[in-house]
Amino acid sequence: MRSILILTDFSDAAFRAAKYACNLTGLLQVDRIVLFHAFQTIAVTTDMPAYPVRTEYEMYQESIKALNLLHDRIRPMVRQDVKIDLLAVDAVLPEMINQQCREQNIDMIVMGVSGKSGLEKLLMGSTTARMLETSEFPILIVPKEAQGGKEIKTIVFTTDLKDISGIPVDQLYSFLDAFKSAICVVNVETPAEEGKYSPETKEVIAGLHHLLDKYHPSFYYLEGDEIVRSVLVFAGDRQSALIITVPRKHSFFSAIFHKSISKKLAYNSSIPLLSLPGREFPHSGEPG
Repeated sequence: MRSILILTDFSDAAFRAAKYACNLTGLLQVDRIVLFHAFQTIAVTTDMPAYPVRTEYEMYQESIKALNLLHDRIRPMVRQDVKIDLLAVDAVLPEMINQQCREQNIDMIVMGVSGKSGLEKLLMGSTTARMLETSEFPILIVPKEAQGGKEIKTIVFTTDLKDISGIPVDQLYSFLDAFKSAICVVNVETPAEEGKYSPETKEVIAGLHHLLDKYHPSFYYLEGDEIVRSVLVFAGDRQSALIITVPRKHSFFSAIFHKSISKKLAYNSSIPLLSLPGREFPHSGEPG
């Protein structure tokens, strides 16, 4: 891990996420932080784009000024040898995020959620959902309740036991090696008959054991219909400081970003989520 990009809209939530990320720079061996703000000169209305109130140059200057203030706030939070760059772009998220990350040689994106219904906005907001769907880079999502500087003693890694070929193994290993935490592998497939798994599922379980054996993980198999809620309760009960997932289409965690998930579940989650971009999974034949 070398460079991280911190998204900011200059809100309190964005600052909390930046502060949280700064506390991880030592563990992740980060030597460069990019403070990134995407502004828009065209205001979109319900009818048609309106004329910009300010020019692109004016908005850029305002953004850089605000980024400098943020820079001054977080500078004391990281080692002196960590470089902090500022980047303001007239663009719309998330369409350009992969391009910016490639150009800046970014290894991880950090973003926060804000407001009374901040996590609800995360779960239901189309921009964040699209970022997680399209990002080619790991994204660390920091809820407002997350405590920066808290030691990460336990990590929950989620899997739906459908296919492990899409797991970005090198990225997963790099984070697990850095955190050196106890690993709880939580699978979310309830067997069709109690105590029984299909041969395909047993093969995936064996593959997971082989994949993670060097970290001496503990494996847990959850039952029940409210899978997402079960995972979050499990993580909370074990005082996990981080949940790692590899979202894919039709996976259980992709449901987090669907409007059918209850608001109460959203409000109860205070654990940072690290989303790793999975490689393309083979078609599973599941319905859309």
